[in-house]
Amino acid sequence: MATIQEALNAALAYHQAGRLAEAAALYHAVLDAAPGHADAAHLLGVVHLQSGEPERAAALIRTAIQANHRVADYHDNLGSALKALGRPEDAAAAHRQALRLRPDFAQALYNLGNALEALGRLDEAAAAFRQAAARKPGYAKARFNLGNVLAALGRREEADSALRAAVADDPGFVEAHANRGQLLLAMSRPADAAATLARALALRPDHAPALANLAAALLALGEREAAERAARRAVAVRPDRDEALLRLGEVLQQGNRLGKAAEVYAAALVRNPALAEAHASLALVRQIQGLLDAAEAGNRRALALDPGLADVRSNLAYLQLFRPGVTLAAVLAAHRDWDAVHGAPHRGHWARPRRSARGKGTVAVAAKGKAAAQATAAAGPLTVAILSGDFRRHPAGLFAVRTVEALPAQGIRLALYANQTDSDDVTDRFRRAAERWIPVAGLSDAELAARIRQDRPDVLIDLAGHNARGRPGVFARKPAAVQVAWSGYMATTGLAAMDALVADRHHVPEGMEPFYTERILRLPGAFIAYDPPGGLPVEEEALALTPPPCLTGAPVTFGYFNILTKLNDAVLAAWAAIFARLPQARLLMKTKALSCPDTAALWRARLTAAGIAPDRVTMAGGSSSLDHMRHCALVDVALDPFPFSGSTTTLETMWMGVPVVTLPGETFSSRHSLAFLSVAGVEGCVAADPAAYVERAVAWASDPQGLAELRRTLRARMAEGPLCDGPRQAIALAGELRRLCAGDA
Repeated sequence: MATIQEALNAALAYHQAGRLAEAAALYHAVLDAAPGHADAAHLLGVVHLQSGEPERAAALIRTAIQANHRVADYHDNLGSALKALGRPEDAAAAHRQALRLRPDFAQALYNLGNALEALGRLDEAAAAFRQAAARKPGYAKARFNLGNVLAALGRREEADSALRAAVADDPGFVEAHANRGQLLLAMSRPADAAATLARALALRPDHAPALANLAAALLALGEREAAERAARRAVAVRPDRDEALLRLGEVLQQGNRLGKAAEVYAAALVRNPALAEAHASLALVRQIQGLLDAAEAGNRRALALDPGLADVRSNLAYLQLFRPGVTLAAVLAAHRDWDAVHGAPHRGHWARPRRSARGKGTVAVAAKGKAAAQATAAAGPLTVAILSGDFRRHPAGLFAVRTVEALPAQGIRLALYANQTDSDDVTDRFRRAAERWIPVAGLSDAELAARIRQDRPDVLIDLAGHNARGRPGVFARKPAAVQVAWSGYMATTGLAAMDALVADRHHVPEGMEPFYTERILRLPGAFIAYDPPGGLPVEEEALALTPPPCLTGAPVTFGYFNILTKLNDAVLAAWAAIFARLPQARLLMKTKALSCPDTAALWRARLTAAGIAPDRVTMAGGSSSLDHMRHCALVDVALDPFPFSGSTTTLETMWMGVPVVTLPGETFSSRHSLAFLSVAGVEGCVAADPAAYVERAVAWASDPQGLAELRRTLRARMAEGPLCDGPRQAIALAGELRRLCAGDA
């Protein structure tokens, strides 16, 4: 017996030293001398488990359990073998048996958490990891796994706390630093993420995921060159890692090196054709380049590989707005598709409507002046929350800020949920208008919906829809009883949870309501109040009005200032017809994507193929807002794309006194220029078909005195009229919101 114990002790010493072959030989010797020896069978099973032979391990550990079924370690290690065999349900049962024998067994709780995580039972896994950490102080691995599971559940603040505890327990825990850095990045805390990832890289300089995430953090901080170095280092260290190539592609794309970004994403897909994120990222590059078919195909491939990609499905719905011949019915169907997949699962948890006496003093939409304002305020305060990532110099922010600033005078108490970390002078204006400013960029959809539900606003307004920084996943959860879409998205949201959409008679004419999931709220004039630049001396100087270029002896110059995604063969054909009629005319195209040489070359080729000679075209890329508007003054007539019209670009061009020739369709996004031109009283710009579009462009180009008169008068008309009248829109919007809260039809 003493000999067997000595052999077992020697085997254990080898085992603990990592000399598994020598340990196994001695365990076998014990079993030869004492067949059925429980400890020897169990420990030999553990050797096989550590050697990657879980099937042999499970058989040996079962032998030990048959000999003595009351040892918790046996059941726990059997569970680990069963998990390695891909049987997490049986593994969980074995770990639970270990805990019945020894309820304070921290390792069994940890292993149970792993089995439950493999089963997708994340809440139970989190509970197990939490208990393991509580029973064993300093158990960094349990806290690490707890943090990862909580992050997967969208409970980011709790996840961060767990990962911080893990690195406090073990400061050298590289993966904990790396995973916390990734989490902080998801929480929109790039500076903290960069610092945390730097700690991981100090411990392991070749940690490819940390390098890739550091690239993303530096990119968010505006340190593009450093971001590219980190991304290229990640690719060099681990060219087989998907995230390294994806982050390099992202850095190149953000730097407007679209052709190079496409090459990187294509290389990632050669290595891994099933990488959904690479398909989606390449699709976005093609979208920016104006290659609509390639963009749609890439998004569809990404969704086929991963149907849960809500952002990709949003983008696919958005792309339908650019399709020549698009109908309202097609737009509605595409957006309802998003809701059917990502919205429907939340419908059982919507906030319940609350009826209130607030609506009884509602002001009519047409009401104006001091009496209307007093009547609205008398109806009682209304708490209106607005969720946006664009409380800044962004089209959605500039469309909303004047109205938002005037809402408090209408008895509206504003709570602004800021889904952004950047800020500027427009951000400051939104802050001043708000009673409460709540940063939420780091919250998951579930966390943010819970926060809003707790705050209980009367109305929740969305300024983004399916655009970048939009949170349709929050609105699909319906955390507020009344939800309204406004300003930032140019179509129906498709959400059953969205109660209303702010529009006007130009964007949504009477009779078009069936093609929107939302009730239509029509404001007077346009659905927004434009906030034009100006006020500072440098702005006033830059925006000074000048005569039309054609009056100085230069050839007539047409301008295009929209994104390339809005261009298509029908638009190019109309342009070619215009230039055929006006042989001396020139075209100025200015948009950010043309900063990319590959993209500019692509569009020179497309214009040439359409019949517009390259020597008649000047291309310019991205620039400051003021410089962009200086370029607007360099053209005589602006050419609007169709079927997706200009919005901010139209207003900026009009502000410089330039007419915009447009061809509206039936969709909301096709009618921006129609609305703005109509409200400003500009005639002779709206065409009924492509032939009329050509005629109107030629007519403006042939009327230099008409161009001069428009340039002299249009800015004042805009500034003094309803197009820039925030208080007027605030009165109307406040009245409509009160009606909604009162349940009025």
